[in-house]
Amino acid sequence: MHWLTIVPVTLLGALTVLGCDVPIGHYKTMGCTPIGKLSSGCPERYECPSITAHDNEKCYYNGKTYNIDESVPDAEVAQFCSVLCYCRAAKPFAKFRCAHIDCPEFFHRFDYDNCLRKYKKNSCCSAGSVCGADRDKLAKCELENEIYKEGQRITFKDNPCRTCICSAGFNATATDTDPNCFDTTCGFELFSEKQVYGGGVPVYKEGRCCPWEWRLPQATDKVVKGSTVATGDPNLQCKYGKLTLNVGDSLDVQQSTEEKQKMSCSCDVPPLLTCVLN
Repeated sequence: MHWLTIVPVTLLGALTVLGCDVPIGHYKTMGCTPIGKLSSGCPERYECPSITAHDNEKCYYNGKTYNIDESVPDAEVAQFCSVLCYCRAAKPFAKFRCAHIDCPEFFHRFDYDNCLRKYKKNSCCSAGSVCGADRDKLAKCELENEIYKEGQRITFKDNPCRTCICSAGFNATATDTDPNCFDTTCGFELFSEKQVYGGGVPVYKEGRCCPWEWRLPQATDKVVKGSTVATGDPNLQCKYGKLTLNVGDSLDVQQSTEEKQKMSCSCDVPPLLTCVLN
């Protein structure tokens, strides 16, 4: 018997691959397979069965397929403050249901001047705190002119999708192989199935790791043809509602005057359009 709470969680960002300036964090999270490589460093396209061959009676997360009533290991969702996630039947798409974790530190004040919280890899809640003279005895880590102490999360200015936990022996030049460093997994498949599988496309904010939101097709959307010569290959097209965009095409997005950030959407790396808020 499951007595759980659904939790909407959005992690932020714009994950790219080395040499590619197009945000593709959604593809990595969904376990899509990169096909080909362009001179820009971006994959030519991705194969994403969870999108193109979606089974409405299954759930998808981080490249894995889950049957109804099948559970996701807690370790894979702990970073989203969630546990006991399982796939349940729903309309129009099967969806995950999860229990939410309320960390103790959410409910009382913290002495940031005298103490610091220590974290473990891929955790939501802190593993404890250290104060006073004990805090001063902790090992130190330095990255990009910032000083961190043992147990603190280290973030990268040039790679918002990479995080390290400061530990003794930290080497700023070897973060790719440091066992205490890890890449962000986005949580949209756990909490936004209607948007992800209902024809939506990812919307990123500059400097962030994961999609800020997912945009569904609107009747006012129009295709703006790009300068690239279309090949006619359906694998090199982005489908969006009733529209078909070739690589290089963009979307004419109608925005209200109240919206402060301009949204630009284009077909750069199929099968999905990518939108960015500037």
